[in-house]
Amino acid sequence: MPASKSRLTVVRGWIVTNWPVKLTALVLSGVLWAAVAAEEPTTQLVPVALQVEPPPGRALRGAIPQVQAVYVGPTRELIKLYSSPPTIRRVLPDTLSGNEYTLVLSPEDLVVRRNVNVRAQDVQPRAITVLLDDVARRVVPVVPRVRIVPDSSYAILGGIAVEPAFVTVIGPESAIHRLDSVHTITIELTGVTDPVRRAVRLDTAGLGRVRFLPDEVEISAEIAFMAERVLMGVPVTIQADRPQGLTSDPPAVIVTVRGPSPRLARLTRDSVAVVAMPATAADRPETVRLRVVAPDGLSGIATPDTAVVVRRRG
Repeated sequence: MPASKSRLTVVRGWIVTNWPVKLTALVLSGVLWAAVAAEEPTTQLVPVALQVEPPPGRALRGAIPQVQAVYVGPTRELIKLYSSPPTIRRVLPDTLSGNEYTLVLSPEDLVVRRNVNVRAQDVQPRAITVLLDDVARRVVPVVPRVRIVPDSSYAILGGIAVEPAFVTVIGPESAIHRLDSVHTITIELTGVTDPVRRAVRLDTAGLGRVRFLPDEVEISAEIAFMAERVLMGVPVTIQADRPQGLTSDPPAVIVTVRGPSPRLARLTRDSVAVVAMPATAADRPETVRLRVVAPDGLSGIATPDTAVVVRRRG
């Protein structure tokens, strides 16, 4: 038998003899090698999910540049990053008015799920520029859509105040050029007995990507208890072209003044005036309706509410 054929027979015999045991050993050695390799630290460049949130009322223009990160860790841990990529989330500032903004990135910005045992080494690139749509600004007054109905014995003093009275409107030029004012949301308060002070949001319905700075205002109103005070013997003043010699009957009347109770306490007869204005020279007796002139925020009624004005003879 030739020597080469003898060696082939020996090799074949070695392979065939106890082949199940040898195959098992081969498989186990492969598994062991894979397990050891999976625990060996290695470096991988993996994609990053970059999330950029523009300011309210604005939108990003164009695609966000691709970002990658360099991670170090066991292979079996790095594989997890492909099914659940690391993320970076950045919120652009509200004060941004230009069309470009540069984001500076670092490994500290990267977020991965908790059960991944890897370490971030670098972010590539370290800075990217994002583009935003055009924006315009305009300052407009605020109109309150607030209705306050005091209780029957109370009243509003001085109306409803708004602070701030003006806000900045930000958005596309096509959307804000027609705005000459903005409104609050509609609010109705009834049966009010105490001073009102509350924050109210501005109404953005139908305005699309328009936003306001600030986006809410404070409305306020003074509410006071309304009382009455009676002033006796308030003289009647005659206003005419030639008031000399004109007399009033009666010469004085009773005046009932209505208003906030703290202000009524300081009233005297000199605080109000009762005026009679005859339409003619009053050569003959003329019955004239009396008008009560009271301080701002107060009202008055004369009793009686008419007087006879006549020119004194002799």
